[in-house]
Amino acid sequence: MADETKNNAPAESKGTDAAGADAAAPKTYSEEDYAALQSQLADAQKQLSDATTTIQSYKDMDIEGIQKSAAEWEQKAKQLEVEQKAKDYSDKLEKYVQAQGMKNDIYAAHLKGQLMAAELKFDKDGTLIGGEDIVKKLRESCPDAFTDDKPKPQFVGSTPGADHKETEEASIRRIMGLK
Repeated sequence: MADETKNNAPAESKGTDAAGADAAAPKTYSEEDYAALQSQLADAQKQLSDATTTIQSYKDMDIEGIQKSAAEWEQKAKQLEVEQKAKDYSDKLEKYVQAQGMKNDIYAAHLKGQLMAAELKFDKDGTLIGGEDIVKKLRESCPDAFTDDKPKPQFVGSTPGADHKETEEASIRRIMGLK
């Protein structure tokens, strides 16, 4: 047994593995395996390069500047939203005023100004809540601002089919019973 231990110790010190192959000998690869390993190495180096570039871009990034810019854009978006709501409200008021039948643009602008000053709201159906009261007051105080709801009657000069060849004097004589 002592001999076996001596034989095993030197074998391990020479660099042989359990299968008996020499561990110090270089491993050989086929050309296909070598090309695949080279490709893997190139991919790993590219990934490392990309990761390094990305990390550097994060280090160079101005986080405070980006946050400030994001806050400015958010503020602009809110401002545009407010402006859009105001424009929509103004357009709805304009339609409402046009439906009232104002005689001219000056009266229409006056009515729209009164409605805007009252800050009335539209309901879901698009009806201006409280608008009729303001229109009614304006109709009472300035009735000539509105076009007439009823068309004016047209007077015709004569009855159709009548013979109007008589002179004025002849028609008077006829009415009085004189010939």
